[in-house]
Amino acid sequence: MKKSYSYILFFFIVLASSCSLNYLQSENSEDSIPEFCFKNARYTKYESNKQNVSLSAEQMEQYKSDNAVFAKNASFETFDSEGKEDTSGSCQLISANTKKEIYTLFGDIQLNLPKQDMQISADSLNFNKKTEQLTSGMSSEVRLTKKDVVMKGYGFSASGVSKSFSFIDAVSGTINTQEAQNEE
Repeated sequence: MKKSYSYILFFFIVLASSCSLNYLQSENSEDSIPEFCFKNARYTKYESNKQNVSLSAEQMEQYKSDNAVFAKNASFETFDSEGKEDTSGSCQLISANTKKEIYTLFGDIQLNLPKQDMQISADSLNFNKKTEQLTSGMSSEVRLTKKDVVMKGYGFSASGVSKSFSFIDAVSGTINTQEAQNEE
């Protein structure tokens, strides 16, 4: 009798461990295969008959299921409602959620904001178009150059609405004044 209980117990353990996978779920191949893939692509977006965005990339992929677009070795420009350049830049990879309007940039990021007379360099940045917020991670160093000020730090945040920026941690930099430049 003891032997039959041990066989039943063994049978339930094997049955329970073999049912740990969900065999009803199948992987949807559309999620992992791009809907479109372009090499040496140039993308231009117009709003109200005026150029709004221009993007060039070594490779671009668009995925249907989650509104995702990826661009490799990209350079881009954005324009204001008058057609003047608002932002230009480049990076190694852009990941975009076009529905939520959230853009993540990676690798050797160079941004130029001529209206603010500012340049930004980083390895990782996030931009939320709806809130006009540009942020970095806490462990990602950002270098900002604005006129005669050069700063670098961690935990960068910039607002397109208020035209302000801040660093949360480990900020350092230099300020070149007119007097110092004359002495040199």
